[in-house]
Amino acid sequence: MNLTAQSRGADRVLPLRRWICVATVVSCLPYLLLKIAWIFGWTIGVDDAEFADTMRVANIATAGMELTAILIAVGLVAPWGKRIPAVLLAFPMWVATGLLVPVAVGSVLGGAIQVVTGGGNAYSGNDAMEGWVFAVVYGGFATQAVLLLAGFVLYARDRWHVVVDGGADNGGGRTGRLQNHLGAVFVAAAVIFTGQQLVWAVWGSAVFSDLTTAQRVFLVVGASAAAAGAAAATGLLRGKRLTPARLVLLWLGTAVTFTSALKDTVTYLALDTEALGGSARDPGNGALTLLVLLGSLAGAIGVAMRLAEESAGSEPTRNAPLSLPLA
Repeated sequence: MNLTAQSRGADRVLPLRRWICVATVVSCLPYLLLKIAWIFGWTIGVDDAEFADTMRVANIATAGMELTAILIAVGLVAPWGKRIPAVLLAFPMWVATGLLVPVAVGSVLGGAIQVVTGGGNAYSGNDAMEGWVFAVVYGGFATQAVLLLAGFVLYARDRWHVVVDGGADNGGGRTGRLQNHLGAVFVAAAVIFTGQQLVWAVWGSAVFSDLTTAQRVFLVVGASAAAAGAAAATGLLRGKRLTPARLVLLWLGTAVTFTSALKDTVTYLALDTEALGGSARDPGNGALTLLVLLGSLAGAIGVAMRLAEESAGSEPTRNAPLSLPLA
């Protein structure tokens, strides 16, 4: 059975969801316009004359990510968003969750804690960039995180009944054993990631040195998300129900660990030893990062399989084709 067939109110879009998605698009525009200006050589808010040339590729990539966020927001309310395979919206939304949530919490909560504890204003700027740029960028990320997640929750609620109703005890179906193996791999990866992030938050590393309070909060948020996801996965491994709360924690935990490990992998491959520091280039660190990356992906696949089984019914027939939540 196809997950789309279990949609609830799929032909009706609540006004709240429309307004949320409109607000999401609006919140993306300042960051997108800033990136476009930098791409075309107008270094507004930047004191480095070579910034436009040295960062053009990165600016093009991040502008593309912002355009993707706008496309997701439109897809959550447009008719075509209910007809396309769900993975085309769910996967980029999952990645966006992993990228935006730690930054949003780290910038808002971490920035506030930094001010209260006397660490200074996290948005005061530096020698290369003016303070208002930090406010536009991180304020936009925080707003987008809240709005995109809210819009997607409403979209998922209307498309898949299991998101609201939850599943059954031991509801893994015929792929339950494989789901458990994938879940166990994710738990191991999440534990490693949690420990790594907490060590960096307390003692720093070659990559994270002279950390500000906001940066430490960012790392703690990532560790907390991974730990929460591991706890939710452990519950499923013990035969518990796939409740909405567990689904949210699994979504967040796998997303944060995946995107963080992906960023670390790209950084590891793109930068030289001097830029990263010797310990960051250690093969052991690279192996752990790869394990976290693959483990988080395994966890996400396991959750997708569980959703498919739950939507297909508690006891699918042996010969019935299993459809993952891709359509």
